[in-house]
Amino acid sequence: MKGRLAFVCLPAVLLALCPLVAPAASRPIGLTDLRMLQRIASPRFSPDGKQIAFLTVRPDFVHDRYDATLRVIPAAGGRPRRIVVGMRSLEMPRWSPDGRTLAFLAKVGGRKRQIYTVPAVGGTPTELGDAPNGVQQYAWSPDGSTIAYVTPDNSPLSAKDRRTHHDLFTIHDDDYLVDRPPVPSHIWLLSVKSGKARQLTYGSTSVLENAPPFGGGTSAPSWSASGRWIVYARQADAYDSDSDRTTVVAVNVASGEEHPLTAERSYEYVPRFAPGSDEIAYLYLHGPGAVSDMDLFITSPQGGSARDVSADLDRNLLPDFAWLPGGGGVVAMADDHIRSKLYLQPLHGKGHALDLGPLNPLAVAASADGALAVVADNAQEAPELYLLRTPASAPVRLTHLNGSLAAYAYPESVEVQWRAPGGERNDGILTYPNGYRPGQRYPLVVYSHGGPEAASIEGFDTGEIGPLRDLFAARGYLVFEPNYRGSDNLGNAHEHAIYRDPGKGPDSDVISGIRMLERKGIVDRSRIAAVGHSYGGYMTAWLISHQHFWRCAVVADGAVDWTEEYELSAAGNLAWTRDSLGGGPWDKQSARLYRSGSPITYAGDIVTPTLILSGTDDTTVPITESFALYHALASRGIPVRFIGIPGAHHSPQDPVHRELYYRAIDRWVAAHLGSR
Repeated sequence: MKGRLAFVCLPAVLLALCPLVAPAASRPIGLTDLRMLQRIASPRFSPDGKQIAFLTVRPDFVHDRYDATLRVIPAAGGRPRRIVVGMRSLEMPRWSPDGRTLAFLAKVGGRKRQIYTVPAVGGTPTELGDAPNGVQQYAWSPDGSTIAYVTPDNSPLSAKDRRTHHDLFTIHDDDYLVDRPPVPSHIWLLSVKSGKARQLTYGSTSVLENAPPFGGGTSAPSWSASGRWIVYARQADAYDSDSDRTTVVAVNVASGEEHPLTAERSYEYVPRFAPGSDEIAYLYLHGPGAVSDMDLFITSPQGGSARDVSADLDRNLLPDFAWLPGGGGVVAMADDHIRSKLYLQPLHGKGHALDLGPLNPLAVAASADGALAVVADNAQEAPELYLLRTPASAPVRLTHLNGSLAAYAYPESVEVQWRAPGGERNDGILTYPNGYRPGQRYPLVVYSHGGPEAASIEGFDTGEIGPLRDLFAARGYLVFEPNYRGSDNLGNAHEHAIYRDPGKGPDSDVISGIRMLERKGIVDRSRIAAVGHSYGGYMTAWLISHQHFWRCAVVADGAVDWTEEYELSAAGNLAWTRDSLGGGPWDKQSARLYRSGSPITYAGDIVTPTLILSGTDDTTVPITESFALYHALASRGIPVRFIGIPGAHHSPQDPVHRELYYRAIDRWVAAHLGSR
């Protein structure tokens, strides 16, 4: 349905909570202060490794949008240069193989995204080619003569069909808001010199362009070093809920002939050729079943047997990974306890974490000589761009774009560990209120993350919790973020433990974590709030329907009915519910669990004042589930407020709505817990 820290206590066993006293210097950061934050994305080395292109993204509250700027900085250090400013939806910067040009995607006027190029020294961007249906992904060929790009097919309905309402269409595995027939996306080859394009892949199958149910993600076509092959993740059809039905295929650039690289027909993602090699890395399930870590597999364009090279790492690898030169291994990101980490995974042998100090990586890229560009942050330091000259080197900060945010006071956080009554090992983040005084008891906010195959990770205004950790701490609250079973930060067994146990097991984890904190004598038991988004919203609805000590609750885009998730949603959630609950809602072995595992079944027991938020265009967790929860409370006179976010999908996508969303949550909790 997926966070970082400068001063943290990290014991190997159950944590003895650190007595922390915050200095009474700067004021806590507020919601509007975060308007200054510049996010950093998409680092890419120039072919010679001497420069790094990247994007900075900042909110424009006047026009209610996010604006990106393409910048280039010397890898040796120096001031970043602005290359492209003011183009809408600017993303995916990529160097040409000769290093003279930067390509990127952007929108001009009312047109859909197109490929643009600009001289690497700066200049006027030029549109390259013309894809009427827009460009979703792209990649340069090794010789720089061609760009492979992904674009949707034309609709089977003509303009006349739509105008005359001859526009009925067949619905299959689509979301409840579908209003037109889905079309597959295919790879085209664009000549950089002539601007002419030819289609390479055809048919009812599609390049994967929808969110997968468990792990992995969308990715650009990847060229072999010879330019002979392109590999990509192929979806069996164009339906938005079938993003589990994916397989890695190789297509011959000259003939267009395709063949799958393995015998699997599901859950294969993000294939990438090694630089200068025919080896291909991709992500696939560790097992058992789909509720498991994503591991790194290696194969070749000819296919055949594939090797799971990260099986011994016991961490869920995220889609943002980078090959080292010569196919010498892969650097990948994964959650680990309350941090994210970079792991170097060789093609033979066990992977190991790189030492980034207190930093948590958000994005990574590798140069031709093995240097790493890493965007990183932590809970008290805003994101910046760092350089590791080798994977074993200490990170060197290259940018100082968010230096003004260092002036504020940030709360302190620690990792806490405990075991549930059944023995399940858990961890989480405990954040102390600003001005914490040992010996006092404080209100507690329990924030459950989404996923559930994700984790609460310490970061600077990242993840679903966003700024709430800081806002609640400034109000004098403890903030507890449990990584209940199903989370991806403690190994495959912890993640798989949620299989056919969506509510009871995680409930046991969260409640036992709260009891652990209460035994420390720091919690005001009369003032505890439950908050969560997506699967965290599910957890919140489950908790308030099974325990009744909560002062208030917030269910944001929360899943409360597994049958509706199966029948109405997109983003792979049909597959998620089926493969997590052991079948569909009409299968005998799983039908009962669809009811007994759904919070809506117990909504008549809820007595907690609850705020419900949902995007009106949410296809990941349909707003219909929020309507059901709202009426279950309102009809019984339980204090409840239901806020709709116009046009939002699974969370607010524009800065104004995002700020209003977090402000509504902050104020609801403050109204019930009080504030110093």
